[in-house]
Amino acid sequence: MVYFGSFSLLSPDGGNLTPRSNKAKGLLALLGDATDMRRGRRWLESQLWSDRAPAQASGSLRQALIEIRTALGEHADLLGSNRLEVWLEAGRIETDLEPGTAFRQTHREPLESLDVRDEAFEDWMRAFRARFETEAEPRPPVAAPTPLPKSSYSIRAVMTDCGTSAERITGHIIADQVARNLEEQLTTRRFANLGRDPKQALPDLEIRCEVADDGARGVVFLRIEHARDGRVLFSQHRTLTGSATEAISQGVIVGLAHSAALRILHRVPAVGDLSRPEIAAAGFGSLGLRNLARFDPAGLDGAQGMFAHAYERDANGIYLAWRAFARMAQLVEGGGGDARPCLEEVQKLGGDALQQSADNGFAVSLVALTRIMLEDDLSAPAALAERAILLNSNNLFARQTLAVAHSAVGDTETAYQLSLSCRQSETDDDLGHLWDLYHALVCISSGRLDEARVAATRASRAAPRFVAPRRQLVALCAHAGDMAAARSHLAELQRLEQDFSLDRYLQDPAYPVLTLRRAGLIDTLPRGDFGD
Repeated sequence: MVYFGSFSLLSPDGGNLTPRSNKAKGLLALLGDATDMRRGRRWLESQLWSDRAPAQASGSLRQALIEIRTALGEHADLLGSNRLEVWLEAGRIETDLEPGTAFRQTHREPLESLDVRDEAFEDWMRAFRARFETEAEPRPPVAAPTPLPKSSYSIRAVMTDCGTSAERITGHIIADQVARNLEEQLTTRRFANLGRDPKQALPDLEIRCEVADDGARGVVFLRIEHARDGRVLFSQHRTLTGSATEAISQGVIVGLAHSAALRILHRVPAVGDLSRPEIAAAGFGSLGLRNLARFDPAGLDGAQGMFAHAYERDANGIYLAWRAFARMAQLVEGGGGDARPCLEEVQKLGGDALQQSADNGFAVSLVALTRIMLEDDLSAPAALAERAILLNSNNLFARQTLAVAHSAVGDTETAYQLSLSCRQSETDDDLGHLWDLYHALVCISSGRLDEARVAATRASRAAPRFVAPRRQLVALCAHAGDMAAARSHLAELQRLEQDFSLDRYLQDPAYPVLTLRRAGLIDTLPRGDFGD
């Protein structure tokens, strides 16, 4: 596959296998540039037909695939596709993207004559060309830099000198909880006193928490600093009722620790040295979370790529757990169908994550939640959720996972109380709309349909292309007698899901509305009120 000069695809005997249209060429260029020559269908559609509705973009992609297979002729098996992805057989294709490739035309620019009329593709092509702007003739090899030791990012939770002994200890416990949360999501070393490590006099981060109370009311002030230069990376306070020692278990304080860890995860790449593998990985992980939060096809596909890049930089099992979760979201958002290869991938990613991060409560909870959403036998993932709580009882994600697990096995009241406590924690979370969706599902299972509708509405407003909450809202609004809203959400599903139909929603047991079916809300829908 030739990128430098005119884009072309050549057979081993020199035959030209290049399709004629620029969109088909662009599709091949996007596939060939991927690490494993594999891309998600929705992501490809968003790059080549970004101005079209999903159904039109999907049809255009199918036409481009037909054109490519026709051009490949007897080599048509080089191109593969399923409901979620398109790929090339990477082991049988060589590109000129690596420096020193024998057939690279070093005096030519990449993709010189490729003209794809789409703003998203043009943005990709500008970034693609920028990678090669400073690259000249192949340079002599240089010695690889000595890798930094794993877990070189250091955190210290500091006990302050202010307040009574109870206030100081309480503040230190809260600061240490933030450090624990960070330790689960970023490769770090957590120290009580770095003075014992002669190689490193200062930590990367220092976490301080000051607490003051009069026995009836109190205030908690949390601050996280970049220890090398004193920059404040996070500072927030919370007011609370009760004594200082009671603050530790209050949901609002657990929420503060959760929010602080998440904000720091996004700040670390901006203030750290990206040559350190764990910081570079944190940067990719941050981008992955922001992509995931969109819950649209391109975002979910982008999240997959970012988490994969993170794991390449730093082999931390948390990134495998996030990949499994993102793949599960793609399967659920896609509406089901024959997805056995992807299910196998999810199982492998989850298994590898558990093997590498068996003592990481966040990773364990992610795998548990992923399996709850996909598996019929819920006893094993429910046990995983219990294990995650034992590893870190103040991890809010683990608590929400445990709530979903209790709901899935029929313990709906325990599930509701757990989920409600998470909702009341005042978290600042990129995935807040995901939490709203899970709370809606828990509320449906426990018969709190009005509360479920409120939570699902929040989720759909926060992420307009998020399909799952709209699936719940069709039935919830209809049950409440608001058929205008139900029809509106139904129309959005028809716009967002290329193969959606009301018959499938009502009758297909594989369509992902199992919680609604178990609650009896699908069978009682007034089908005639939805119109034609």
